[in-house]
Amino acid sequence: MRGLKDKVALVTAAAGAGMGKVTAHRLAQEGALVVVTDSHARRTRETADELNKEFPGRIFGFPLDVSNRNNVDEVVGAVGARLGRIDILVNNAGINAFGGVSELNPEDWQRVLDVDLTGCFNMIRVILPGMKNRRQGAIINIASVAAWTTNSSAPYNAAKAGVLALTRTVAAEAGPFNVRCNAIAPGMIMTKWVETHWQEIGGDKMEKDCPLRRGGKPEEVAAVTCFLASDDASYITGEAVTVSGGWYMHA
Repeated sequence: MRGLKDKVALVTAAAGAGMGKVTAHRLAQEGALVVVTDSHARRTRETADELNKEFPGRIFGFPLDVSNRNNVDEVVGAVGARLGRIDILVNNAGINAFGGVSELNPEDWQRVLDVDLTGCFNMIRVILPGMKNRRQGAIINIASVAAWTTNSSAPYNAAKAGVLALTRTVAAEAGPFNVRCNAIAPGMIMTKWVETHWQEIGGDKMEKDCPLRRGGKPEEVAAVTCFLASDDASYITGEAVTVSGGWYMHA
């Protein structure tokens, strides 16, 4: 894809067994310098070391809790000192908490919003000024079809709907500076978490209801992420691209 070579791309929650790690790998394949961040320090180090074997000298790892603003400031500052800039931000970090509204622990509600929604704000708040100054940059927020549906928990649904609103707001604010901001709304993507909670989330029914009759692959989300980060998407901003195999359709 055009325009990704030697761009500095930071991906949050990129050291797990889900979309983040696959996205980091795909960005590196496309020629980007990739900053792997994750709240799990050992996993971050191991993932960066693993990817560096395939892409020597082009992968950098930093432990990061996106809900901790001081930590965000420290890591973004360290990346800037080492690499000079951040051209692409992929806000992928997300957690969930199950339970009905009246049964949920308020602390669980707050933690989901802190990571899934406020975490996006924390990252954008610090990185966007540099993008605006350089008059170039791409931000991709990983939302979910849960933003429009009730198929997940209240805090997760609410946080992902908030991510879409944040995406539109940032796109409008940053557009005059040639900085784009888009969201991706995955459906049922076959990550390790989804496989573990398959019965709990009604995976069999979701698969049956999906027009493509299958769950998605993390690689399919990573491909859309790279497209939105690339110059091939240079006139796309403020959009939410659904990657759900048709399970959720909107126009």
